[in-house]
Amino acid sequence: MVPSGEADVPEIPGVDSGLPGDDTGAPPLMCPDGQTRCGDACFDLTSDRVHCGSCERFCGDGESCSSSTCQASCAAGQTSCGGACVDTASDPAHCGACGNACSAVQTCAAGACQAAAMCSAGQTDCGGACVDTSIAPAHCGGCGRSCAPGERCTEGACSPSACPAGQTRCGSACVDTAGDIGNCGMCGQSCAAGESCVAGACQSACAAPRRSCPSGEMTVCVDVSSDSANCGACGNACSMGQRCTAGSCACPTGQTACGGRCLDTRTDAANCGACGMACAAGTACSSGRCACPTGQTMCGTRCVNLQTDTTQCGMCGRTCPSGSTCNAGVCSTLCASGQTQCSGRCVNVQTDAANCGACGTACAAGTACSAGRCGSSNDARASARVITLGAAETTVTGTTVGATHDGPTVPCGCTSGANVWFRFTLTQREVVYLDTAGSALDTSLLITDSSGAAVPAQSSAGNNNLGLCNDDSGCGSGAGFTSSLNSRTAGVLGAGTWYVAVGGCDTGAFTLRVQHLPTTLGSFFYDNRLQGDGTTSTVLVGSSRIAGTCGGTSSGEDVRWFVTCGARQQFFSLCASDGGTYTRSTFSGTDFDPSVYIRSALTGSETACNDDGGTMGGSNCRGTGFGADSAGYGSRLNNVTAARGLHGLVVDERSGGSGMSYTLRYIVR
Repeated sequence: MVPSGEADVPEIPGVDSGLPGDDTGAPPLMCPDGQTRCGDACFDLTSDRVHCGSCERFCGDGESCSSSTCQASCAAGQTSCGGACVDTASDPAHCGACGNACSAVQTCAAGACQAAAMCSAGQTDCGGACVDTSIAPAHCGGCGRSCAPGERCTEGACSPSACPAGQTRCGSACVDTAGDIGNCGMCGQSCAAGESCVAGACQSACAAPRRSCPSGEMTVCVDVSSDSANCGACGNACSMGQRCTAGSCACPTGQTACGGRCLDTRTDAANCGACGMACAAGTACSSGRCACPTGQTMCGTRCVNLQTDTTQCGMCGRTCPSGSTCNAGVCSTLCASGQTQCSGRCVNVQTDAANCGACGTACAAGTACSAGRCGSSNDARASARVITLGAAETTVTGTTVGATHDGPTVPCGCTSGANVWFRFTLTQREVVYLDTAGSALDTSLLITDSSGAAVPAQSSAGNNNLGLCNDDSGCGSGAGFTSSLNSRTAGVLGAGTWYVAVGGCDTGAFTLRVQHLPTTLGSFFYDNRLQGDGTTSTVLVGSSRIAGTCGGTSSGEDVRWFVTCGARQQFFSLCASDGGTYTRSTFSGTDFDPSVYIRSALTGSETACNDDGGTMGGSNCRGTGFGADSAGYGSRLNNVTAARGLHGLVVDERSGGSGMSYTLRYIVR
């Protein structure tokens, strides 16, 4: 027996009864809230016609499942009364409501019982008027059932006069047969339970692009082409702000993915114009660029108001003094004693290089402000400019304009006037030569040690003045000197730092030139400077350190030094006819063969060399001594014009080793 209100349940292929004892071997299916497992699928028992109220409780033809109960499926405008569909607007047995019957002499019109009218066949009395309810729009299908504007009455049912584009008329309704499960692909073709209509064909509700994906303890059917939590594949969640389009995560139009977030780089201050490009504090991002608010200016990394900011008053970098304020871009303050307000700053015009002597008077590059006057930055000995000595002559330029006097006063003309300072460092004992050749200024030179004391006079260097000072070189003009008013001085100095003051009888620009020779140039160095005309005698000893281009490697070398103005000739000889001599042979039978050569500190290289004196004129360049022969092996440098500056004269024995005695004849002009 079938319970009252239930119909026989037909067999449905592939549907499990869900009764105890069924064993499909499939894993348990977790159904969403509001659904119940029936076999291997989940259903809503409150509305499913096959499982209405319980699994496999099937509603009959013409019935639907509502609130878990099978009921007659009534068309629009009809009401189920006792299992039958009636129009309560015109049914005399159910006029206005189920069970409200009219009398035998009444009809039902617009849901109310009325006196019956005598109407012909095919017509109905509707409020005293006879109408054909199959076509009358005001009484379509029954008295009082009016169609909406634009609809028509066909076979007692209201329907649009024409269906919208993309829809098809199925009976009185317009449907989209591409997705309507009751009219899938064509009118009247219904999809089975659990199916959906896609492109006019019934298919499983989880067909591609939908996919069954786990969600907590359940399995849900999602569209992986558009689901942001399962984009392209189950579990592939899009980053915050991204959307799933065609199975790929992407930021909305106008946004960029930065650090896992979608943001607008046109306005995001932490990613302005590009990911990671953060705007400085106080700035905003506009159109992808960091900018200061209106009325402010970027100074360094800050936005400031140049009209009021005391650290950037009127312009970036202008700081108002302590205690002052910035008004309209100008520092307002009372300066302390000894200071002057210049462009909103309190400065000492006696020392400020940008306002030297007066506001706006700036000192030139390389100069400093002292006593309100622009002068060299090396005006004081404490700020002496460093000279780095090279192998050849080192040249620097300077000016005494605006300088003051600093350092000791020595008895050497014009050394008490304005001067500027330089310093150089020696790592060993050397001969140092300085001059101001080529300068238009009437200069003077002075040397002090690292404590500022004048260097003692060096008679052996031809200078009897403290500080090795010199006012006028006496070289005249030529060979680099412009006049006798150029200065020059030289002396032997030990390792350490030495200071040079350049002054003069007036002020102006000058050129300072420095040359030097180490006292370790040969095996023996003579401190006394060669000058004038004379001879010197000694014995050559030691082992070789250098060699001339014309020979000289067997013995040590004697090195003497001299200075020249550069335009005069020098003469050096070991020849007897010139007043010089050398020992040709000894008791041991050693035969000596000397050479003489000159090294210039101006160029750092050899400038003259002679082995056998006969090649440079003169006669009698033979040696003297026991068993002397007639070979002309003596050496002579005849009328050599040495360049301006410092030179080293080398006597070298090139064949027999140490022990040669000699007398050197020299003329130095």
